[in-house]
Amino acid sequence: MPYSLSGVRHNGFEKADLHIHTKCSDGIFTPEQIIEKAAAVGLKAISITDHDSVLGIDKAKPLALTKGVELIPGVEMSSTFKGYDIHVLGYFFDYQQSELKQYLDHCRHLRTERAERMVGKLAKMGVKIGIEQIILKAQNGSVGRPHIAAVLQDGGYVKSFSEAFSKYLGAHSPAYVKSIETHPRDVIRLINEASGLSFLAHPAHNVPDETLKQLITFGLDGIEIVHPSHDLYKQNYYREIANEYFLLFSGGSDFHGMKERDDDAFGNITIPYEWVTKMKSRLVKT
Repeated sequence: MPYSLSGVRHNGFEKADLHIHTKCSDGIFTPEQIIEKAAAVGLKAISITDHDSVLGIDKAKPLALTKGVELIPGVEMSSTFKGYDIHVLGYFFDYQQSELKQYLDHCRHLRTERAERMVGKLAKMGVKIGIEQIILKAQNGSVGRPHIAAVLQDGGYVKSFSEAFSKYLGAHSPAYVKSIETHPRDVIRLINEASGLSFLAHPAHNVPDETLKQLITFGLDGIEIVHPSHDLYKQNYYREIANEYFLLFSGGSDFHGMKERDDDAFGNITIPYEWVTKMKSRLVKT
């Protein structure tokens, strides 16, 4: 079956989107609004994968049952390896498992501390914003750089989200502070011990091939194949690597709801539901 940037042809195949963010981390929409949108575009299954947070799952679950949208427990967990920010997507895990919950609570504190350090760096550059404003933007969710970018826009320091990142917040910009520095091996272990599956998120972002091969040795179950940053060549490239190591496929829109980033992604960048079925088969075997 041919694939494109949109993931799968829109001619009757059942579709899923396993990479969506809500207000519980750095998305614009509530978990309930995401379910409404998923039902409206005919998605069979979705996963809310907020950054280091599972708070959106219980919020979305009742409406998902009503709307007939399959809600797969998900999370996007931060880690650092050899100087690279490595994001690991977890699916089908027990999100009430105590060790995982304790770790994610810890991450929430680390994210707030990171934001405070970035605010300090910005202040030295003459950019005066408060951590309280950022926490308010996060609405008690998982604090991230997009919340800082939004406050910078509100204060007139930048005109757009992309300018905030290129000028201040991007990985090579002056106010940048490293993300959570947990080793990816430990993140993968946490997901797997909670009976879940672990996938490397958007490898084309900043994961060199040599690093990708090392990450696979840590016990990854799969690779995110379909992502807005993956053109057809990259999709096929990562599919070949996944096949070589007998790994599963995942993918999605990485939807945040920000118009300048991904307004057209929702419902268009999808994966075939059969990939979800293969994930479930792996769960049964383990």
